Amino acid sequence: MTREYSADLQKLFLEMMLCDAQNFVRVQNIYNSENFDRSLRETAKFINEYSDKYKSLPSPEQIKATTGTELKVDPNMSEHSEWFTNEFEQFTKRQELERAILKSA
Repeated sequence: MTREYSADLQKLFLEMMLCDAQNFVRVQNIYNSENFDRSLRETAKFINEYSDKYKSLPSPEQIKATTGTELKVDPNMSEHSEWFTNEFEQFTKRQELERAILKSA
């Protein structure tokens, strides 16, 4: 089944990373801010750069003040870590393949 990774779903990925830092750690090696929707790319880039520099994740308030994107943090989302990891991996594969095809054209 081919899934459409809407901006809302991509925003959910970012929110799930913020609610459980282990989610971010699990996908950090495949995380690429260029894979995100244009409306979320600056936010995804900020999260990655902040993490690299400060070795932690920014707060939702820092993200909103810096990028204008409001992300919600729901501690109950951490129950869905396995889903997140699987879906984010599929999202990354699809986006990387799509960008490679467009680049080669």
